[in-house]
Amino acid sequence: MIKSILAPCLVLLAGCVGHYQQPAADAPHATLNAQWGTNNLMNGGGQGYWAFYDSHCVDTEETGVLGAISATNSEKNRFFIKPDRRVYVHALSTGIKIRENNDQPLISKSCLNISSFVPRTGGVYRIKQSAPDWGCSLEVIDMSTGTPPNTLVVEPITKECGLN
Repeated sequence: MIKSILAPCLVLLAGCVGHYQQPAADAPHATLNAQWGTNNLMNGGGQGYWAFYDSHCVDTEETGVLGAISATNSEKNRFFIKPDRRVYVHALSTGIKIRENNDQPLISKSCLNISSFVPRTGGVYRIKQSAPDWGCSLEVIDMSTGTPPNTLVVEPITKECGLN
C-alpha cells in the first residue's frame, strides 16, 4: 500500500517534469535549507520541492524538481536557487493517515503548498512544510532576519499546479 502511494511522488521527482537548474556553488545564488516539518496528518511518506518562475507551473529547461528531502540527512536538503528573480516554491508531502484503530482502512493523504519570493544574492532561507492536525503550510524564513522575506506571497494552488 505504501509503495502505491509513494510511486506517484517518485515519478514526479524522477522524470515527468524537468529539474531546476541550480547555479554552481561559485556562481551568484541564494540557498534554500529545507527542514522536515511537524507532520500530524500523515504517517511516514515523503516530501519534495519544486521551483518555477511563474505562477502557472510552466516547466522550462531551467525549472522543475529541486528534490526530495531527508528527515535524517540534512546534507540532502540544501538547494541553490538563482537570486534576484521571483521563484515559486512548491512543497508536497504525502503519506498515510494515522489510524486511530485497526478497523480503519489506510488512507492516502497529501499536502501541497506554493509560496513565491525574490531571493537575494547570498541569502539563506529555511523552508519547512508542516502538516499539523488541521491542514498544512509552507514556512519560508530569511535566516538573516529570522522573519519571512518581505517579498513572500502565499500563492493559490491552481489546476496547472496540481489540482484536478
